[in-house]
Amino acid sequence: MTISPTLYARQIILPAIQTDAEVTALIPAASLYPSKTPNNPPKPFGRYGGGDTSTPLRPSGWKGGDVDGSYHIWVGVTSAIPDPKTYCEEATAAIADVIDALSDCFVERTQILSDPDEVDVWHGVVIFTFNALAPV
Repeated sequence: MTISPTLYARQIILPAIQTDAEVTALIPAASLYPSKTPNNPPKPFGRYGGGDTSTPLRPSGWKGGDVDGSYHIWVGVTSAIPDPKTYCEEATAAIADVIDALSDCFVERTQILSDPDEVDVWHGVVIFTFNALAPV
């Protein structure tokens, strides 16, 4: 059986984020994108990846790899979000909790950054490792 570890990880992680009540209370499910976003999406929004890597694993009878990936969140000032940094921290933590709760998936770290291109925009990053294996 052929397995694309990076595709498999995305197919597991993205729906889990999009259907989590705590996450979607902060960011609408329709604004939690796969790797491509529309031009200038309204904030807050999230996007899967940006450069995933896979280290092959070949235990007997299995095929796949460890995927090192990320999920990104952007939050800006709106009438409903006067403090985008705090909101970004909350959204990043909620997404990290969802990813970390998945079987064979581990959050390595999170990061909150000010966006250098836009004033009052914050960028959250959840960095994870996902063990994607399938029987041969």
